[in-house]
Amino acid sequence: MNNKDYFVRLGTLVSNLQSLEFFLRVYLQQMPDSKPFGIPKGKDIYQYPVGSELPLNDITSYDTLNDLIRKHNKYAVKQGEEIVDESIVDLRDALAHGRVSASSPNSSLRLLKFSRPNRTNKDKVLVKFNEVLSLDYLDQQIKRIHAAIMIVNAKLINQ
Repeated sequence: MNNKDYFVRLGTLVSNLQSLEFFLRVYLQQMPDSKPFGIPKGKDIYQYPVGSELPLNDITSYDTLNDLIRKHNKYAVKQGEEIVDESIVDLRDALAHGRVSASSPNSSLRLLKFSRPNRTNKDKVLVKFNEVLSLDYLDQQIKRIHAAIMIVNAKLINQ
């Protein structure tokens, strides 16, 4: 694998994860029980400088991707609609908190993520994620995240 192909796919994967999170936030903001957006109509959220206080809503909340997917899926189940695969969170967390390395210069890169120390034996951790970052694997994940985006996007278009 050449570095350019790897970097392009990794960048695509990360941007798809960011897009999914934003689409979920927009979807949840439109639900009947959501908090009011609270920003005046015509005011661009991107115009607020660092240090500005904004109302808490689904766009500004500190909800994790896992929280957002679960909230989405709760609505989807009630409506008999397609849900988003919660295991996407495992990949996102591994990318954010994992370690990328190879056992030798000629080996494939692997993404590893470990648990917090074991409660009963604080000298032990669990392997939580272990995948070879091949181009095929990255392509599969890009397609998987894109499919999740399309699930949410279809609902936004139909609202």
